[in-house]
Amino acid sequence: MPEVALLYTGLLAIAFAVLSTLVSIRRGQTNIPLGHGQDRRLELAVRRFGNLSEYGPMACLVLVLLEMSGTSSGWLHAYGIALVGFRSLHPVSLFCDPDSPLWMKSARFVSAAGTAALLLAGGIALVAT
Repeated sequence: MPEVALLYTGLLAIAFAVLSTLVSIRRGQTNIPLGHGQDRRLELAVRRFGNLSEYGPMACLVLVLLEMSGTSSGWLHAYGIALVGFRSLHPVSLFCDPDSPLWMKSARFVSAAGTAALLLAGGIALVAT
């Protein structure tokens, strides 16, 4: 049983539930059943959820497979902590306004690049196994 992966996959599942609920709430407030209808807050909510749904499942799968292949728990926890950190940072830093503060732009870059680096490192480790 992949015990370490269960922890981080569970944390991301909770984030998934929270972000999807925020989309549903905003849809109810705006009465926009599909798309975002030019509502910036709904557009951001959809992208916050969408980004996690695009990257989270593959990253969790990589974590599970790394654990099943015998990767040490220390490396697995490092991967999981980084993954949850990057995926938590992204929705906080997502913006639509080009005049957003530099910290938001930097944090968004860090979260996206960090997740990509985790996927690349995990993929290489799986291929090398």
